[in-house]
Amino acid sequence: MTARRRPSLLQRDAAALFDAATAFIRFYQFRDRNTVLKSGLTVVQSYTLGILVALDGASLTELAERLQLDKSTASRVISGMTKHGLVESSHPEHDKRAKHIIASSDGRRRYAHHRRAIERENARLLASYTPAARRAVINALRQLTRHAGGAAARRRPGR
Repeated sequence: MTARRRPSLLQRDAAALFDAATAFIRFYQFRDRNTVLKSGLTVVQSYTLGILVALDGASLTELAERLQLDKSTASRVISGMTKHGLVESSHPEHDKRAKHIIASSDGRRRYAHHRRAIERENARLLASYTPAARRAVINALRQLTRHAGGAAARRRPGR
């Protein structure tokens, strides 16, 4: 019988990050889902509107990349959102085949309603932390996201 090797501190921290992130993401996703449904949106529609509002519009290709969807799936999402009056699109003068997609006024209103509800909940969650601790948590999440995104891009075929 061989002795099992004890995990390194880094391996234990990686496992702890998995557990903590999974619990937090699960909470966040279900909370977001419940809040977004009250706004009359789906989760994907909310993510899409968030991107469109932040960028003041995007091409279908850019939107697909940011949503991490293939272009045909993103096109179906946009088609449904157009039917529900959440987005509008136009063709740029320089390329009539391209589509520039923006959030409609109703889409912006619904997204703003959803975002305000989430921000109120976030304020409640953060209230017991000092301003420095809040900034540290936010910065750590941003760094982890940047690093995870870079690692994912390096693993994708064709890159």
